[in-house]
Amino acid sequence: MPVHISEFFTRIAGNPRRIIRTGQALDGNASSLARAETVAAAHAALFDDVAARTTVRHEEIPLNCTRQPPARRASFAFFDEWLSRQPLDERRALDVGCGRGEVSVQIALGGARVSGVDISTESLSKARTLAMTHGVADRVALSDSNAESLPFDENSFDLAVSAGVMSFVDFDRVAEELARVIRPDGTVVLLDTLGHNPIANLGRRRRLALGRTTRFQVDHILTTNHLDRLRASFGTVEVHAFDFLTVPMMFVEDALVRIHPCLLRVTAPISAALRALDRVALRWRPLRRYAFRVVVFLRRPRVHEVA
Repeated sequence: MPVHISEFFTRIAGNPRRIIRTGQALDGNASSLARAETVAAAHAALFDDVAARTTVRHEEIPLNCTRQPPARRASFAFFDEWLSRQPLDERRALDVGCGRGEVSVQIALGGARVSGVDISTESLSKARTLAMTHGVADRVALSDSNAESLPFDENSFDLAVSAGVMSFVDFDRVAEELARVIRPDGTVVLLDTLGHNPIANLGRRRRLALGRTTRFQVDHILTTNHLDRLRASFGTVEVHAFDFLTVPMMFVEDALVRIHPCLLRVTAPISAALRALDRVALRWRPLRRYAFRVVVFLRRPRVHEVA
């Protein structure tokens, strides 16, 4: 059931265009630019390392929600089902932070022509190989580009997707860039995590201690305030919440994977049951704030509104 931002969280008082940015590199001076470049370099190095450590053969990477552990599949399954209903033939799509290319190739197999951007050269190399493996290299164009300054003209895309990117970037700037490049009747889809769940936040702090994420990402994890701020760039903001009861099971699955991935088959029925319970629990509005993941549909970019 669609859940609109006005029903989902407390509204921002006043004009939604009156937004104060909280990201870095906004004052235009050299020191801010240097800090932004340092952050981008740290993120590129992080994802280069993640891509380099991937040992799964390209032909074995699922191009749907099953590439995620069972407890984490709900939001991805929702996206898969939504995408399967979209008319993608010869549409232009953008994958922001395309990583190893799973979403880019998934969309290209549906008939779209996809542009994927990422700052990790190692990830882009993996994405090119994945596109060739699935026979869509001619439909997937990849570039080493920053989401905060997309190398595309206005009104270029019918669909834009960003999965797990928005806490690694200047949130408001990327929202503006997405609004700029999407066509007036196009759709932007954000798949990301929220930062209000205390158990999930323990996991983030652990990942930071292990060097698996950056301080910037932990400090800029999405909140309900970020979701409200999207109304400065888009006339329609539609939010769907996932993963509340499944969050503790994510820790269990992470431990089992380190022993042997096949052990996930043991807990898969439990994770499936928790996903089903979440569909009921997250109907209660106060719990949605503590959801681990959201899928956000953005439409009616405000750049096309008449002043």
